[in-house]
Amino acid sequence: TCAASCHAGKDTASGNSTASAGNDFQAAFFYSDSLLGQLKFFKENEAVFKKKQESMMKELQAKEETMQREVQKLQKNAENMTRNEMENAQKRLGGMERDLMERKEKLSSQFAEETAEFNEALHKKVISYLEEFNATKKYKFIFSVAREGNIFYSDPGLDITNEMVKALNEKYSQ
Repeated sequence: TCAASCHAGKDTASGNSTASAGNDFQAAFFYSDSLLGQLKFFKENEAVFKKKQESMMKELQAKEETMQREVQKLQKNAENMTRNEMENAQKRLGGMERDLMERKEKLSSQFAEETAEFNEALHKKVISYLEEFNATKKYKFIFSVAREGNIFYSDPGLDITNEMVKALNEKYSQ
């Protein structure tokens, strides 16, 4: 069973591997939320992403406010406008609305792409570290445990989160 074989791979009191000839299942795990919360390069980039997102929101809000002012101006002056002036103003508003929607889509797409690229780079850094960490092939599996994940219990002696945080912060400090 997993309960027997998961714990048989490591003597948690001493931290030494105690695999027996009949048992080839050694595993370790890390808490992904704790890891991300403590990685300097993740927190720094998260702050950069928040600033970008705020900047995008301000830009869109400014464009929306400009468009609203134009709508109010049109409503205020509608009685004194010729039919041709009204049509031109409505076309201009339609163009502003279309430009706003296009810009919103472009910024959203750009942000999603940058986020995906960062997540991929982060994943590669973690995998690269785990390959170095497990160069001795001590572990057959290294799991990422998340609060909303499918692993409900793990032996604290197999937790490598703190070791990963320290090593990754040293390796990727800027």
